[in-house]
Formats: sequence, structure tokens, C-alpha cells
Amino acid sequence: MTESIRLFRGPFGHVSLLNVGGNLVTHAHSEVHIVIWLAGSAGTMTVGGRTVVPERGVAIGINSFEPHNHTFAESEIPGQFLAFYIDWDWLASRRGLRAGTSAFAEPVMQLERWLAEAAQFLPNRLADGDDEFAAYELERFIDHVMDVADAARPKDAAQMIRGGRDFRIRKALALMEANVGERICFDDVARSVGLSRPHFFALFKEQMSVTPNVYWNTLRITEAMRCLQSSDESMISVACNLGFTTQGNFSRFFREHTGVPPTVYRSASNEGRFVATASERGAELCR
Repeated sequence: MTESIRLFRGPFGHVSLLNVGGNLVTHAHSEVHIVIWLAGSAGTMTVGGRTVVPERGVAIGINSFEPHNHTFAESEIPGQFLAFYIDWDWLASRRGLRAGTSAFAEPVMQLERWLAEAAQFLPNRLADGDDEFAAYELERFIDHVMDVADAARPKDAAQMIRGGRDFRIRKALALMEANVGERICFDDVARSVGLSRPHFFALFKEQMSVTPNVYWNTLRITEAMRCLQSSDESMISVACNLGFTTQGNFSRFFREHTGVPPTVYRSASNEGRFVATASERGAELCR
């Protein structure tokens, strides 16, 4: 099995050029997620309870905190994917989306031929070393995919707005976020917000679209990625700081959520490029 990753960061978030042949467990991201299959095994994805197959001419759109997984048959050639992780605030500002809006009405978006071909050429654009041009190409590609998503949205639901969160769920989220490095007991979380465990789980899933377990793992994987990107802490230290009893358990958890081991992710992060637009470069020079 070949597992590798290249990272490119920008004001939009980041995009990964990823080779992966192992299964990804059910997980979620705070970012809006777009997956493009390029080569090798495409596997099968489940997005929000719907089974989808990545294929040529298709983009898979996954909303913020929407549960999804990806499975592959054994002994298949590792699949190569472009995976966009798009910052919600950047997307909302660029597309005029209101808070709580779902970016995608459906997970499967059929791309016109020219756009599907553009996706195939993106890795070459990213590899040519021209950061300003790469940033332009990435942002333009995201805009084109979001145009497809907007066109597919039901006419009577131009923006699907999720309701405000229950104050008890807001309190639970704050507790979980403040204690991401601890071992969690959901019975204790439920009691702290005045709910029984069954009521807490039901209300959480209704409000957040994911279970407390998936949300908790989202927090932990996000913190793990941050630590691997920004610190030189040993793997065992990162693992212990996130409540894992062994480095092996942490490595397995990380690989099952990202498609690559933490050592590979850290190496790619250190080698990754930040692709900035010309206006951002000018702003940086003025600081």
C-alpha cells in the first residue's frame, strides 16, 4: 500500500494531493470538503448516509460537519485524489452565503467536460512552482465547482438554513472543545448540560448532523493536524496530549481519518507550499 500526501495552503484553506489505499472511517471536517478522483482505485464513499462512487467528471461535495467515509477493496491500486478543505468564512464571504447555510444540496456534482479536464491538470499546475498562478487556479476551480453546486440547488431552497443551536448543545460543544486533550466521558457531558445520555445523543445528532463521537474525533484530528504542522513535539507526546495511551493507537486513528500516517502528514506539512495571491503578497510586504 502506498500512502503519500502533498499539501498546498492558501487563503481558501488547503488542498491535498493524496494517494491512499486504506479505508477511512466515518468522520467529519469543520471545513467544506470537495473530493476529486484522479487515478487508481476510486473506492466507495458514504456521504451523509448516501452511497456515492467517485468517478471521472464528478466532484463529491461534503458540507461542514457532514459525516462521511471512504472504503476500498483489498489489494487495489491506491487511489489518487484532490481533496479540498475550504474555510467556511472564506467561502461564505466569496459566495455570499449566510451563516448556517449548507454549501451542497447533493453530494454528487456532474462537471462539464472542460471542468473535469481542469481537475486532471490541477496537480501539474500545483507542481510547476508558480505560487501566484496556483492560487488563482485553485480559487477559480473552487468557484466553478460552487457554480455547479448552486445550479443543482432546488429553486425553492436557494439557501438551506439550519436552525440555531440549542443552548445545551452549545454548552456541550464548548466543554468538548475546551477539553480536547482529555479522555472524554459522554455520560459526564450529558449530565453537565442537564440531559440524559439518550436525549443528549439524539439532540446532538439532530443539531449537529453528526454523533458526539464523530464530533469529538473531528476535534481531536484537527488538533493533531495543528500540532503536527506547528510543533516539533514527538509523536508519543502528541499522542499523549490527545488522550491516547499508545503511539500506535494514535497512528492508527490518524491514518483512518486522513488516509496517511502522522509521520507522512508531518513531512508533507513541512514541505508544503503556501500559495498566496498577488494582493496578499503585497499586503504581507506592507506589514
